[in-house]
Amino acid sequence: MCKRDYKIADFVLDPEFQKWVLFPDAPTKKYWEKYLNENPKKEEDIALAMKLVANMSRKSSRVSSDKIEETWSNIEQAIGNTVVKEKNNNPVPLNAVSTILQSRDKRANGQRVIPQFYRLVGILAIVFSFAIIISINLPKEKAQEVVEKVEMLEHYAPPGVKANLSLQDGSKVILNSGSTLKYVKNFESNRRVLELSGEAYFEVAKDQSRPFSVKTGAITTTALGTSFLISSYKNEPVDIALLTGKVAVDIDLNEGHRVKLEKGEGLEIDLKKENVKSMSFDREKILAWTRKAIVFENVSMFEVKRVLENWYGVEIYFINRPASDLELSGKFKDQSLENVLEGLSHSARFEYSLKKDKVTLKFN
Repeated sequence: MCKRDYKIADFVLDPEFQKWVLFPDAPTKKYWEKYLNENPKKEEDIALAMKLVANMSRKSSRVSSDKIEETWSNIEQAIGNTVVKEKNNNPVPLNAVSTILQSRDKRANGQRVIPQFYRLVGILAIVFSFAIIISINLPKEKAQEVVEKVEMLEHYAPPGVKANLSLQDGSKVILNSGSTLKYVKNFESNRRVLELSGEAYFEVAKDQSRPFSVKTGAITTTALGTSFLISSYKNEPVDIALLTGKVAVDIDLNEGHRVKLEKGEGLEIDLKKENVKSMSFDREKILAWTRKAIVFENVSMFEVKRVLENWYGVEIYFINRPASDLELSGKFKDQSLENVLEGLSHSARFEYSLKKDKVTLKFN
């Protein structure tokens, strides 16, 4: 039935209308406001239907016989206290439901009562009927819900260590040094959600019924079966590089933003500046760390510091601040920290000293 033809009963039984009255949200509010603007003559019926739905108990699943009898008694009393007049202006007291039946016989014999009486009886009947129907059909509150304990797993790759993980669903993860990965043990029945801090490479096992999502703060990357890399370090933009398959990236900024990536595409997301831009990437470069290689390509000294601290498990201190425009490049595979520093010192113009896990860089 088209909603333009709805009567009071139709509104009361409509699940969307019930949701608007009992559990309103933005979409339902918008829909029914539009409906009222287009159908202003329905305002009175909608107002009455709203009262019916709003006043029905959502806690009871059945109506007792005592309640039914009490309701009929109230209806009888309401009718009994109502006096209507026939055309000859003689008062007619209505004091029982049987009077309704008698009035029908009189009408069959040519006697008529005014329409207001039938309207009153009809409304009371509707109230009673739908009190029973909605009480039975509306969602019922559970007496007590058993809350299962959710067991979380957390993997941390400390500085100087990289972790290779095999997840319960068959997915593979390589966790870079200084990174953390959290998720529900064995995942949930309808989704696979992980929280990443740092950098990781994912090879996702296909499971159409459970999307695979990686959350990095306000950014969620979702895939069904694919491989991608996410770099999400503090005070740095988030980089997402898709190697195979497809992913959807949801960015929770002011209005929300979704970007779909194809194979070979990447994103650089600066949450502080609320800036999202596409990026190209070198597959060998972004995966170098998974193959025990460090690759710097026009990066700042502060990014070099972060990489070396995580890679070798040390703390690096600067004496004299490096130039703001200083950028470094270089590739090191299976090299000691001393060899890496020696290689960088010439172009960056610093002197270095190593004492256990403390490294000092003095810039000229």
